[in-house]
Amino acid sequence: MPFPTPKTSLAPVEHVLMESISAQAIIDAVRMNLFDHLSGKPMSAATLAETMELKAEPLEAMLDVLVDRRLLTIDGRTYANTEMAEEYLVSSSPLYQGKALDLQHSHNELLRRSLPTLLKGGEMERQKTDEAWAEGDTMDGTLQHALNGQLQGAVAYLKNLPEFASFRTMADIGGNHGHYSMELLEQNSDLTSTILDLPHVTGPAMQRCSRLGYADRISCKPFDLRNDELPAEAYDFVFASHILYACVNDFEKTFGNIHRSIKPGGCFASHHLSPEGGASPLYRTNVELITRLMGYETHFLSRQDLEKSLTAAGFGGFTHIFTGCDGQTLLLVARKQ
Repeated sequence: MPFPTPKTSLAPVEHVLMESISAQAIIDAVRMNLFDHLSGKPMSAATLAETMELKAEPLEAMLDVLVDRRLLTIDGRTYANTEMAEEYLVSSSPLYQGKALDLQHSHNELLRRSLPTLLKGGEMERQKTDEAWAEGDTMDGTLQHALNGQLQGAVAYLKNLPEFASFRTMADIGGNHGHYSMELLEQNSDLTSTILDLPHVTGPAMQRCSRLGYADRISCKPFDLRNDELPAEAYDFVFASHILYACVNDFEKTFGNIHRSIKPGGCFASHHLSPEGGASPLYRTNVELITRLMGYETHFLSRQDLEKSLTAAGFGGFTHIFTGCDGQTLLLVARKQ
């Protein structure tokens, strides 16, 4: 019996599956410090293989994958890092993303193992995920991801707010690694910060801040924005980055809580992924899948929805920018009216 002639190509599906090979090649190249070896020292596959004690033939094929992913260039038989690889994948770079990539990779692996179960109503290992926020590698990975331009852009904008010089106290909700607080404190010598995070996170967060010289200007207190009340009129400035998606179904309560905690004339800043931002369709759809499977409605908060809820809570005077190299994160500043 003859088979029918195909009307469409399966190539798009095959290409997606091949992407997983590219992803593994990138992760393992970073873990093996491959980009470190090529930093400022272009090499042939044979020379690099000898240097790294690897087999030349499969390594050359792996290098070609990295060329295709625009992480390496090839000139004749010589491979070199691209600017992107030098900036993000060389371990000595201040913008190194190795632990951030490992963190994302581990989340993706968890999803791949659990997807059928989760689609049937099973639960993702939420407790294990929450516990991981206190681990040093997770804090490092979260910080590294913020260094793709989100942290730098947010600090550059906030320090130029007309009110910023008058700020004396701030709350950093879900502050985790503490670097948003530390960078803002560097811009205002009279400012102190309270990092509010889950109980098991506060100890490691305080140790981190103390180690970096901020023990006298930063304190860390246990807090869960979903359940706990903030102190009344305690802060000139409240900052929340990549945390409000957990409260999207109760913005009225959440923003009322934040509004009461801010002193007259103070500000609140929301720093979150936004559908109006520059995230690619690939990134957005996959992040949303992970978010839904973890039990949250969305990871992308629109400016319109935020401003509507913030206005109802008594905020106004909104200003905003988009941060990150791709402009995917909305930084929205609201003033207490």
